[in-house]
Amino acid sequence: MGGGRLRQAVRTFAIRLALGAALAAPACPASAAGLQVTPTQLTLARDRPADALWLSNTGPATLRAQVRVFRWVQQDGQERLDPDPGLAVSPPMLELAPGARQLVRVIRLGAPPAQETGYRLIVDELPPAEAAQAPGLQFVLRYSVPVFLAPAAAAPIAPRLRAQLQFEGERPFLAVDNRGDQHAQLADLSFVDAQGQRHAIAAGLLGYAHAGQRMRWALQAPAALLRGPGTLEARINGEPDAQALALDPPAR
Repeated sequence: MGGGRLRQAVRTFAIRLALGAALAAPACPASAAGLQVTPTQLTLARDRPADALWLSNTGPATLRAQVRVFRWVQQDGQERLDPDPGLAVSPPMLELAPGARQLVRVIRLGAPPAQETGYRLIVDELPPAEAAQAPGLQFVLRYSVPVFLAPAAAAPIAPRLRAQLQFEGERPFLAVDNRGDQHAQLADLSFVDAQGQRHAIAAGLLGYAHAGQRMRWALQAPAALLRGPGTLEARINGEPDAQALALDPPAR
């Protein structure tokens, strides 16, 4: 392979690797000084084609940031980020002095979709120019902000979930089918056994199940516990109280 083709192959691999990692990037402000992003999620209503993010610099030095848009696709229990022209941001590149804030507009291009559609805004703090000359790795912040485009229909939308515990030997997994027309954000997953004792399974955000899609997550819990009688509970879409997930018979 020639030098040019090799460089292109390496660049393509690096882009794919970065986008995969972006799905697991934080969607909330970091506690360290530097780039901050709010809010942590956006929904563009059918009658509201634009909204905004705020980027701020809480650090002592000027920083540069880049904002990119990707369609957030879920298929066969997997996630990926694809380029898509349905959403735009302005400005996509910016520079923030210490203490400065910048509004970034998020704009739906075209009519509302027929069904709820998910996007991710990938916000990267870019390394300073002098970092290219510095030895070692240069760590910068990355945020991955979910954006949902509400469908054109005026009727209320809601998730409708069916869950199933699956086992590969002693490794437990949770599969969730969202048969509704709105995404479901699952957080603070717990298992309540037959004696009523609650066991924390996944604190904080577990993940999202898009409307009409199935997602699957590995669980860090003893398979023996989850094979026993009980119920799974989770907080859905930020609700303060957990709700029981409708469970299909487990797949052994």
